[in-house]
Amino acid sequence: MNKLYGQIEQANAVIEKLRSLGGPKPETAGRFLARLAEESGMFPVPNLAVEICVKAYLTSKKDLLDQGIKKADVEELAQLSYASHLPMLANADCIRDFIACVVHGMAVGAIPSPQGTRLLYGAQVAHSALPGGKSDAQNASKPHQVHHRQLIQPNLHQLLRANT
Repeated sequence: MNKLYGQIEQANAVIEKLRSLGGPKPETAGRFLARLAEESGMFPVPNLAVEICVKAYLTSKKDLLDQGIKKADVEELAQLSYASHLPMLANADCIRDFIACVVHGMAVGAIPSPQGTRLLYGAQVAHSALPGGKSDAQNASKPHQVHHRQLIQPNLHQLLRANT
């Protein structure tokens, strides 16, 4: 793991060097893949984050079934695997990928609808917290209401177990 962090630090140093020399901002892997797909006429344009989540879900499901684990447990564990591979809500690109993964997961049954709704709400909150989101003046003009459900922040496992 330390080797990985060292490589990340080296990559960040190279990026900073390029920026200091006036180089363009590097493109994310997901955007690069989408641009290539669009330019080659590929449709639908693949989403790398969704592909990672789906692969995690299907791989864990197959591996667990091969181990002879009960189907009900396999589905729950595969759902956890899908959810554990969701992108972090770190920036606008990650939030878009997160939303794509959640919606796709809901569509294929990897994320139950009630949990998907909660996850999408979390993405909405994260998006509004980004710099350049809603201004404080806009937020101040609206009455602030806190519902008891907003005060509880369940962990991922609780989200996936709720309402099942």
